[in-house]
Amino acid sequence: MRPIPNLLLACALLSACSASSGDWRADAIASAEAKMRGLINDPAATFSHVYLTGDNATGQTCGVVRSGIFTKEARFIVYIDGAGPYVEPGLGQSMSQADFDWAWKNDCVNEGYKG
Repeated sequence: MRPIPNLLLACALLSACSASSGDWRADAIASAEAKMRGLINDPAATFSHVYLTGDNATGQTCGVVRSGIFTKEARFIVYIDGAGPYVEPGLGQSMSQADFDWAWKNDCVNEGYKG
C-alpha cells in the first residue's frame, strides 16, 4: 500500500479504539453504582465525585454515595475484577475505617482519583 492509505487506515483503527474506550468506562461506573445500591439496600442512592481509575481489567470505581432521608454520605470502592464493593463504615460495611482508608489511598488516590 501507499503511505497515505496506510496513514488513513491507522487513523481509522485509532479512532475505533478511542470510541470504544469510553463505553467500558461508562458501563463500569453504572455497574459500580448498581452494586453499591444493592450493598446499602437503597435503590434511590445518589452518587458524586465518581471516578474510574486503572484499566478495564484491574481498575476500580471510586466515589461518594449518599443514602437515606437523613443523607448519610460515605466513600466507596468497587473493583472491576469483582472484589468488593467496599464502603466506609457507617453504611453497613464491616471493614474498619483504617482498612478502608488504606484501600482508598492505595487504590483510588495513588491511581489518579480526582474526586
